Amino acid sequence: MNLPANFPLKKVMITVVSVVIVIALIITGVTVAVNGKAANATVDVEQVSNISTQYWGDQSSTYGNATSDFVQELYPDKEKAISKIFVKEGDTVKIGDTLLQYDTTKLQLKVESKELEEKKKKYELEQAEKELTKLQNTAPYVAPVIPEPEPEPTPTPVPESQAELYTEITEHSKPFKGAGTKEDPYVFLCTEDAVLTKGFLLKLLGVTDPRATPTPTPTPTPSAEPTAQPSEVPTAAPQPTVTPEPTAEPTTAPTEAPTPAPIEPTEAPTPAPIEPTEAPTVSGMAWFKQMTFTKTNETGGESVPTPEPDFTLPDGPFVARFEVHEQDNENLPLVKGWQMDGDKISAGFFNEVISEPDDIQMPDLSYADPGISYDTGGSMYTAEELQQMIADKKQQIQDLKLNVKQAAHDLEKAKLDLENATIKSTVNGVVKSLTDLDTAMSTSSPFLVVSGGDGFYITASLNESLLGKVHVGDTVMASSWENGQMYEAEIVQISDFPNDNSNYYYDGSSNPNSSTYQFTARIADADGLKNGMGLDITLKAASDNASNAIYLFKAYIRSDDGGKYVLKVGDDNRVHKTYIKTGKTIYNQYLEIKSDTLTEEDYVAFPYGTSAIDGAKANGTEENTDENGGIDARGLDA
Repeated sequence: MNLPANFPLKKVMITVVSVVIVIALIITGVTVAVNGKAANATVDVEQVSNISTQYWGDQSSTYGNATSDFVQELYPDKEKAISKIFVKEGDTVKIGDTLLQYDTTKLQLKVESKELEEKKKKYELEQAEKELTKLQNTAPYVAPVIPEPEPEPTPTPVPESQAELYTEITEHSKPFKGAGTKEDPYVFLCTEDAVLTKGFLLKLLGVTDPRATPTPTPTPTPSAEPTAQPSEVPTAAPQPTVTPEPTAEPTTAPTEAPTPAPIEPTEAPTPAPIEPTEAPTVSGMAWFKQMTFTKTNETGGESVPTPEPDFTLPDGPFVARFEVHEQDNENLPLVKGWQMDGDKISAGFFNEVISEPDDIQMPDLSYADPGISYDTGGSMYTAEELQQMIADKKQQIQDLKLNVKQAAHDLEKAKLDLENATIKSTVNGVVKSLTDLDTAMSTSSPFLVVSGGDGFYITASLNESLLGKVHVGDTVMASSWENGQMYEAEIVQISDFPNDNSNYYYDGSSNPNSSTYQFTARIADADGLKNGMGLDITLKAASDNASNAIYLFKAYIRSDDGGKYVLKVGDDNRVHKTYIKTGKTIYNQYLEIKSDTLTEEDYVAFPYGTSAIDGAKANGTEENTDENGGIDARGLDA
């Protein structure tokens, strides 16, 4: 802002400085006052042990009867082997005297077996929980949208075969196509066992068959009889004509010898060029199983005349291809084939043709099935099936949890059997009977009985869930409805075997379907008790960490933004704010102290009231009594 020219600036500065000084003096005064108050304040403190308690576990109630003549009975156990018995019948024993010793080797093996069984049950539970997680993360099956099926295409009809099928290819075999050139060879439809004749091969190679043109023969003698023979010589068989009915006498042979003499020169050159045995044959291929050159009669005589052929291949050389097709139809796919060139026959012409020739166009007789690809979302189970599987798996997990608990209970019992391998007397009395184990086993009776006659005992039952938490030597409280008195008793025996029935009082704090075990407790001060009197019994089941934890009275705990704290007395004998960690609440009044910043020997102040100031002097750290002029230990008016 703009101040007038004659405005006294010096006065403004003085005013600002004065205000600052006043504020500083006020803050200093407040601080001094507070510190002075804290320095002069005195707050009463209390030792933690006086305002805390210990938690020994939950209580369980049962019902029993008082008896003045207690009998200790030991029954044979098939799972235990007795190593030594220390008493005999008639001996006087006291509570705590050793009666017998079981073999610990077998008991130790039983403990190890139960440990393995417990691990197995835990593993089964872990696997079931993993399977449940997998099921819960599985997406359900989603039915795919199936498209409308397309109509099946009409298959292409297969044309009938127009080619002649050959099992033997001769010079008169007619190809179903081709011109005999390299570009367009003759094509023959064959069977797989087809053969090639000599006549065909000669045509293929362009070689003239000597049988087609007979060789002329000279006539040595101008007679009518021998001249008639040469016209028939070319068609005659290679063997000489057999004379009918030859004479057995040797004299006839020379008389007839001059007759065939002029024929011999005409017949001799005829068989030589057509001798088939020395002709080259094709071999080395499965297709050539045999070679047929000339058909002869069964008697081996002259050749059988054949009808005039309708077709004869031209003289070569030419190129021919031989094909085998499916169903012997040239319109269907090629199975195998080979090709021969009369100009030059390759040494490898016997190789089979695996692929179809380029010039053969086979009709497409197949049609593709489009098929359908389904996306099931990674699961083959529907939502309903998954829900049922998850429910079943949860039930299985519940059963497995019970199995784990049972295995843990069996293990605990086996450990107790090992710990209690030495059996001691639970009564002051006399060994009434001692029989052999076989007799006791057969009669289901005790093999050792100790009868006591002093004091009173309580016989009651406890739930199997308390095994391992209630021990021999623990104290129980019993109350009588008849005389209204309370009695303290010490447990002297817990049975190793469950009761045959559960006709005992049940308070609802444990599972009614579980087994119960009988226990016996001895009452030291039994004034007012009668034999058979009924008693209500309270047992304390110790928890795992019960005796070590501190449970502080809630009133001594306060909280702020930093958490829960107590006003704890320090080494300077003044209380200081100390933050703590807390746990569960018991009896609705005590809170568990989980941090190690507080012990039963420490002192704390009640954190409410005018004197409950951080830094206040502690009062009462020595006497811990209410001697502060009517002010109680919490700093409140009495």
